[in-house]
Amino acid sequence: MGFLVSFNRKLYLTNFIHKLDVELSDITSQKLNLAETISQFASEISDIGNKESPAVKKLEARKAELEALEKQMDNRLQKVQAQMQAANTELQSVDQMLQQSIQRSFSYNIGR
Repeated sequence: MGFLVSFNRKLYLTNFIHKLDVELSDITSQKLNLAETISQFASEISDIGNKESPAVKKLEARKAELEALEKQMDNRLQKVQAQMQAANTELQSVDQMLQQSIQRSFSYNIGR
């Protein structure tokens, strides 16, 4: 890769990593809010006590939906983390290519 191509790739990867970082923060925040909501549902279910009550069944159904959503968020979080790791690895590679390109450009072979 030439210097300009490497430099452009580095800019792209840096922006992509920043976007992924923001997405990770959003997912983590949403997961915290969701965990709090699930905890509230569990508390309400235990407060009612009667497991056969229609209200308890409705709360349990909603709690199950939220737990399924939390699982989807976990999967998305893992996917974004994997993308982040791959992008960081590629960024390191691009940095090495940039350094090599700069060294080649500014090394003088006098007398050879």
